[in-house]
Order: sequence, then C-alpha cells, then structure tokens
Amino acid sequence: MDNRIASIVVIVLGALLLLASLTADLTGIGDGPGFGSQQTMGTIAGIVVLAFGFYRYRKIDAGISSEAGKPPEDDTT
Repeated sequence: MDNRIASIVVIVLGALLLLASLTADLTGIGDGPGFGSQQTMGTIAGIVVLAFGFYRYRKIDAGISSEAGKPPEDDTT
C-alpha cells in the first residue's frame, strides 16, 4: 500500500474514533449521561491517531517536494 494512502486511512480512522467518542451519548453507545472516562480516553486516542496521520502525511508530502528540487544524480562510473 502506498504510504500516502496509508496515512489517509490513519487520518480517517482517527477522525471516526474521535467522532464516535464525542457523540457516544447521542448515539446511545455511551455508558450513561455525561462525559465519562471511556469517552475521554476515546477522544484522546482519536486526537492522537488523527495527529499521527497528519504528521505522516505531511512528512511524506515534504519528502516528495524536497526530492523534486534535487538535481539528478550522475552514475557515470
């Protein structure tokens, strides 16, 4: 799998985890009223996974753009 696609998959999974954690009470998958400890852990995990996906994507994107500015290597040995 391409690194860019893998990064996008990680971003989408993080966003889904974050959304599910934030809306757990509204959708009926929460333990009870209020923002519980499991929702807090899910929210933090979603933010971490989402941030990691963006970091990977930006790192890959920066690596590709820095490669474009390099002169071609000379292999005349």
